[in-house]
Amino acid sequence: MNNYFVKRLLYLIPTLIGASILIFFLYSLIPGNFIDTDPNLTAERKAELYALYGFDQPTITRYFIWLGNLFQGDLGYSLQFQRPVTEVLNDYIWSSFIVAFASLFLTWGIALVIGVISATKQYSFFDSFVTILVFGAMAIPSFFLGLIAIKFFAVDLGWFPAGGMTTSGADYTGWARIKDIAEHMVLPVIVLTMLGIGGLTRYFRTNMLEVVKQDFVRTARAKGLKEKVVIYKHALRNALLPAITLFAFELPALFSGAIITEQIFNWPGIGAIYMQAFSVRDYPLLMGFTMFIAVLTVISNLIADILYGIADPRVRVK
Repeated sequence: MNNYFVKRLLYLIPTLIGASILIFFLYSLIPGNFIDTDPNLTAERKAELYALYGFDQPTITRYFIWLGNLFQGDLGYSLQFQRPVTEVLNDYIWSSFIVAFASLFLTWGIALVIGVISATKQYSFFDSFVTILVFGAMAIPSFFLGLIAIKFFAVDLGWFPAGGMTTSGADYTGWARIKDIAEHMVLPVIVLTMLGIGGLTRYFRTNMLEVVKQDFVRTARAKGLKEKVVIYKHALRNALLPAITLFAFELPALFSGAIITEQIFNWPGIGAIYMQAFSVRDYPLLMGFTMFIAVLTVISNLIADILYGIADPRVRVK
């Protein structure tokens, strides 16, 4: 297992170097930058800022400077916020994380239960009803679902706040602040859960249907084991193996933010900041955040390989 881990770990080095090259040079090909978008700057001031931020250097030189800063944990300097990119990400990324983590927990829990029940009751009324619901949830655009949730739960019923992360003008601390944030999280979490539950439910259902038809399940039934033991102890364990890889790849999504949902609910997450950086061409912020997501992606890939190798010894042998 140690050799397997070292082998997978060594794969990360060329992957990250390749990702850094693509990220930097693709953004470098885009014309203009944050300085060019400011109409109030004179040509002399723009030249000074170009020299200050290193934009007058050749592209290859700028890449190695940027790469050297990355090795030191420096993701760059945001021209829009006039702060280091790491500070900007730290201010906004955790807001996206708590919403994404809550929706991930609910999505996987609900999808797992519904998917297994649908597979064990294939073609029943429950299976058909769930199929209609999940396909309907997958077909509804996120912005429309968000607006419906605001109209019904916030405006008509008044159960939850319509947007924001905290109550305007309130200065809560301790548990009162946690409760206030939790109430504002409810609607974004509901929307993200409904958007993600459809495809995942079908995924679990399909895996279970494939497993319950295999020989070891028929053998377990022939031994006289109870149906619940056969399904939840033998079949479910094997059906969840492919989901290990899928679950590990959810790590970057926890930090990448939900751009449309955050804008609808005015949630101060990294998704809205990312789109704002695009509009003003704050490329250092965009490159730093994209590289951060790339690092999370390769780490999640490593975690998926290790977990799958632990769960299935055949992977380690290959």
